[in-house]
Amino acid sequence: MWPLSLLLLISVAFSGQVCRPYKNFYEDRERGWFWKEVCVEEKKEEKKEEKPKETAKQEEKPKYRFLPTRVQIPWDILDRLSPEDIQKIEQEARHIALMYPTRENILEHMRLIRWIREKSVKYAKLSEYYMRQDPVLAYDKPTAVPMKDALLVYREGERKKVLDRFADKMGLVVVVKQGCFECPGMQQVLELAKKEWNWDYRIVYAETHPNLVQRLGTQNYPDIFLVVNEKGYPRFIRIGSGYMTLNQLEDSLFLTLYMEGYIKDEKLVVY
Repeated sequence: MWPLSLLLLISVAFSGQVCRPYKNFYEDRERGWFWKEVCVEEKKEEKKEEKPKETAKQEEKPKYRFLPTRVQIPWDILDRLSPEDIQKIEQEARHIALMYPTRENILEHMRLIRWIREKSVKYAKLSEYYMRQDPVLAYDKPTAVPMKDALLVYREGERKKVLDRFADKMGLVVVVKQGCFECPGMQQVLELAKKEWNWDYRIVYAETHPNLVQRLGTQNYPDIFLVVNEKGYPRFIRIGSGYMTLNQLEDSLFLTLYMEGYIKDEKLVVY
């Protein structure tokens, strides 16, 4: 038997030798196993490169959208777009014209506004035309001339009764201001209303009654109010602001009376 120390020396000496293909003892018995030419190769594990961990997430920078500097309307395809797309185009055109108020931008935006308005007016006119042709829809609103005349006569007579009934408990107050361009003309309309309706009215100057003006919230002149005497206390109800003709004033008055519950007959109202 070989000494243990000799075996260790031999193993050290042949530790760096390249391994040969494995043969069993019977095929290569002259050399034998003790030459240390038969060994098992150690498999080296491949080290995966570790990606450096992100120490801190990068802060996301805010994203901004820059507006174009020129309003461009796709006129050639505008008729085929949906109303939602047209609304978006109008909104962006308005924003561009606001940020870059050049003559071209403003006029192009206003042309688009006019185009949209013409579409709306066309729809309104055609819808009324087609409704008159439909027997069911046309029944809701009288269209024949005799029926219209009858409605006007009825409305005029019933309105006269209402005006007479409320003459003692209702009146008109108009807030005016020095230098108001429309205020003198409104005062002439009130004189006509007094003769036609037998209603009283009062002119209030904003310079001499600032507390009342503040209480009523007046911002435009003339500011017209219906005043109702309720249990000894005046109730102010705004009819409208700005100049109105006598017919407009009467229509606005009866719409207010209907909306406030003082009258129930909707035929007396013109919307």
